[in-house]
Amino acid sequence: MIRLSYGTAVKMGLRRGKMLAEPTTAYIMLGERCYSNCSFCAQARSRRKEGYLSRVLWLPYPKEVLRELKGFARVCFQTLDYPEVLEDLLSLIPLIPENIPISVSIVPLKKEEMQLLQDKIDTISFALDAANEELFDRVKGRGVGNRFTWEMVWKALKEALTIFPNVNTHLIVGLGESDEDLYRVMKKLRDMHISVALFSYTPLFGGDYPDVGRYRAVQVMRHLLYRGYDDFAVFENGKLVEIRAPKKEEEALERGLPFLTSGCPGCNRPFYNERPGGTIYNYPYLPNSGKIKTILEQLRSYLRKI
Repeated sequence: MIRLSYGTAVKMGLRRGKMLAEPTTAYIMLGERCYSNCSFCAQARSRRKEGYLSRVLWLPYPKEVLRELKGFARVCFQTLDYPEVLEDLLSLIPLIPENIPISVSIVPLKKEEMQLLQDKIDTISFALDAANEELFDRVKGRGVGNRFTWEMVWKALKEALTIFPNVNTHLIVGLGESDEDLYRVMKKLRDMHISVALFSYTPLFGGDYPDVGRYRAVQVMRHLLYRGYDDFAVFENGKLVEIRAPKKEEEALERGLPFLTSGCPGCNRPFYNERPGGTIYNYPYLPNSGKIKTILEQLRSYLRKI
């Protein structure tokens, strides 16, 4: 069995439902139980939420449904941490129609394991999630009983660059990092040609969502960094207080481009962190003028100047 995200199942006609935003990527989850215990994850072994990853419901189906995938720009395998994960992945990839590019989000692999996927996928993602080493250790390393280390993930990312056309990582805003931590790690990743998918912390087990104005500022930082700009951010004690956005980027801000879902090409990840009708952190579509006005107000509420 595999699991499809709720939106993927609805788009494929396997489930009846209403979608406020249609997924452009088909999301597939592999694994029934995760061996890891990341503090922010719905599949953490110590307090698992059956059938969920973040706040998305994942529905079980026989693997044969993968042959029926169509109308998607990409397929994304979201894999849990379990011993047979690579074996399962290799057995399922041949079921995907050949014209659909494939991304895989997985725990760090050894180089020889990556090479087994080399000609089968175009994008691999090893998630940092945390923006500094101390925080990483606390939320997904030794502090929660996991085997992962900061060095392990960076090593896998560097090795992946020699094997795959596209390498990606995830960063979660709201785990306890500073704005400057996020700037520094995103700049390093950009310089290495590794793309970043931004997520907001989702309070599945307590805590709060990050301040939406802060999240907007981080989205703008990411946008400007990956547009090739440096030294546009002003920090005070680690907090971002000013963004000196180049004049030529004003149009992008006014269109809402920095606030779209970030990650692999063709991914819009509708309502992965958010509840429909609530505050949207990553927009799965270009926001209209009214929403852009609200977004810019949120951004200005956090910054002293932009």
